[in-house]
Amino acid sequence: MAFIRKIQNVHLVVYFTLLFVFILGHLLIKSVKKEILQREHLEELTADLQSTLNQRESLTHLITHKIKGVLARSKAVFSEMNNGTFGELPPMLINLAKRGLDSDNEGVATVDLVLNAANLSKGTIKYDMKLLDFKAIVERVVEEKKPAAIAKNLEMETFYSEGSFTTTGDNFWLTEVVRNLIENAIRYTLKGKISIALETKDSKILFSVKDTGVGISTEDMKNLFKEGGRGKDSVKINVDSTGYGLYTVKLIVDAHIGRVWAESNGNGTTFYLEINLC
Repeated sequence: MAFIRKIQNVHLVVYFTLLFVFILGHLLIKSVKKEILQREHLEELTADLQSTLNQRESLTHLITHKIKGVLARSKAVFSEMNNGTFGELPPMLINLAKRGLDSDNEGVATVDLVLNAANLSKGTIKYDMKLLDFKAIVERVVEEKKPAAIAKNLEMETFYSEGSFTTTGDNFWLTEVVRNLIENAIRYTLKGKISIALETKDSKILFSVKDTGVGISTEDMKNLFKEGGRGKDSVKINVDSTGYGLYTVKLIVDAHIGRVWAESNGNGTTFYLEINLC
């Protein structure tokens, strides 16, 4: 406008400028309104999703607690039968009662596993972090699981390096991790042996469990530590597999600033656990 001499031309520039500003402003306002509507819609979807998740969590806890209550009552009956409360029973009936008790114990363990996974993923479980001897945990679980390995005619060998295995962690939950890895090795190994090793390396504690079991395919390996990540071959051996065991292990190890992974060559699997050394 500074270089235009005729007033008529100045008017034209002003009119075109006003028109341009009006169109641009209209498009801008329209865009902002659209963004606001999208944001409101997204907030509604987020609220609906959170509500669904809360309902799912409540339903999961309700069902699992109900099932656990039923199993507990059933366990009590089978236990009394085994203890002779109902008098001397025929050997076949005692055997059935023992099998029923074992089945109920496994059911309760499964329910606890699902509940623990839900609570761990939500962060409602608080860890009691203290200095502890990780080797003592491994030795205790190995002794606990030896009878199960012997029952399947599996050899269980251990290799512990010298030195301290002190770390900071929750004794209960780290014990659950070690127990889960050793139990899986026994459960999915039909013949051969279980090799358990413990060593220190680069200020880390390295724990490994190697089996001669079915192995893990590349496809199944991708979902191994995810919620419900059951392998195809593992389900063939253990139809009751939930896929929550290794998922729980991953949650616990992550909370301890550690690392857990698996390697398989088709002739067995090796699980590794790495946590900080104090």
